[in-house]
Amino acid sequence: MKGIPFQHPDFCPQVVVRRLGSAWLDWVALCGEVLVTRGRAGLWNRSYPSPTAFNMARHRLMKKGLLVARRRHGLDTVLHLTPKGTQQVSEALHPQRFWDQKWTGIWSVLVYDVPEKQHAYRTTLRSYLQRLRMGKLQGSVWISARDVRPDFADLQAAAGVNDYALLFAARHVLGQSGVALAQRAWDFERLQAAHAWFLETVAATGTRLKAAGGAPPELIGLLRELHGAYLTVMERDPLLPAALQPPGYLGPQVHQAYLTLARQLAERL
Repeated sequence: MKGIPFQHPDFCPQVVVRRLGSAWLDWVALCGEVLVTRGRAGLWNRSYPSPTAFNMARHRLMKKGLLVARRRHGLDTVLHLTPKGTQQVSEALHPQRFWDQKWTGIWSVLVYDVPEKQHAYRTTLRSYLQRLRMGKLQGSVWISARDVRPDFADLQAAAGVNDYALLFAARHVLGQSGVALAQRAWDFERLQAAHAWFLETVAATGTRLKAAGGAPPELIGLLRELHGAYLTVMERDPLLPAALQPPGYLGPQVHQAYLTLARQLAERL
């Protein structure tokens, strides 16, 4: 399998904003999903830059109570996420829990006014709101279909956001329907392009995989590329409940294609 195809100038896996530890938890979660009967630590070791980096990362995550290692019957050590670790895995790895939620009809609306001289603060705040998968309705008005009060409280404790922002709940915003408002707040056109690219690439890769072999290092590399590409295209997906999804939304197909190819690669390892 020469020439890993999961590269695109607009949807590059390297632009995923995830801390190293969090990204590693996502990788362990994937391996636990697709290699449930043989999720060997040795596999993860070979997928890491070096044994030393692997051991340091594993130690840090175990020390934080996010990861445990178990050895059974003299076999390779198996790594497992703790309940605390599972909570820190990317939401995109389990999107169904958000798609299947019944929308309450209430929007969380955040309005802020950060002084121009605090440009860095404003930029950091916007990045944080994007990580919460909130949508930008206008320059300083962001919305979410979820109850983001706990996140707002954390932000207040960490950065005193109450000095600049207000958070309130609303059933009607701009007098628009839920779907219309969602399409205004999130760039679904760009998201649709990202989803379509991913589906086309997975289909082409699956065809090539059937016709060609591949050594374990190549397959592991392809699995990592697939994983990174999936997280990248889903990074700005708001993971809205079905009632708010626009026509033609491809999120569920993208998630299924990701898992299917990941399992096909895992079967060859």
